[in-house]
Amino acid sequence: MDILLDTTVQIERIFKRSKKEWIQDIISNNNCGSSTYVLGEFKNTIVKDFVTLYNIMQIEDTLAGVRENINDTVFHRSYARVYYIFNDLCKIYNDDYELIKEELRTYPKRLEKRFQYGLQSPLFDETSCHRAKAQVSMIDGKAEITDINCSKKDDFCNSCKFWDKHKTYIKGLENEENLQDKIKHSLLKIVEDGELLKGNICKNLGDCIISLEAMQTEKKKVCTTNRKDFQPICDYIGVTLCE
Repeated sequence: MDILLDTTVQIERIFKRSKKEWIQDIISNNNCGSSTYVLGEFKNTIVKDFVTLYNIMQIEDTLAGVRENINDTVFHRSYARVYYIFNDLCKIYNDDYELIKEELRTYPKRLEKRFQYGLQSPLFDETSCHRAKAQVSMIDGKAEITDINCSKKDDFCNSCKFWDKHKTYIKGLENEENLQDKIKHSLLKIVEDGELLKGNICKNLGDCIISLEAMQTEKKKVCTTNRKDFQPICDYIGVTLCE
């Protein structure tokens, strides 16, 4: 694997027309791959937001009703992602609402196939991220995504082992000025309080984990559209961002 694709790229190469060509050009000209950690983030964002949309569509009779429900009940980053999915479904099935509802059960599998599409290398799996195994289930007309959560008490992945193996590369990173606050605070909890890489700390340090994974690639490169957050981490540990 030459370049590791992060979560933003994996989402935007599916849903953002303005980014697809640029990302596809990188994938076509390099041996690109991703990781189970990135897949776990993908499922905890875009697939979980599909579950939100699925449940909205079970109670609305029209596309207009779905839009109104989204506007009333979905907020923050999920709002944009739910619309990514909704617009994608409308495009695939030509605004045929009954057909869209009929095909909703197959859509999570479609998303996972599109995550893997074009990747020439197997997913990097040193973390064995638990969330990557999460699946959508439909029970009594309602969707839910199981096994997507993890907490401090859980011990079903290798993220802590991965962190211990590579932590020398990020020693002192918490002192960098341009670092995102949530990353800095989580690093300080590990360094000063002896916290483990679990639960919210693991989620908050996702950009660090993905950057450390990118160190294992042949070109030590990560492809991301989130340059602002990745730049200080990558500069510190010697990983290159794809231009």
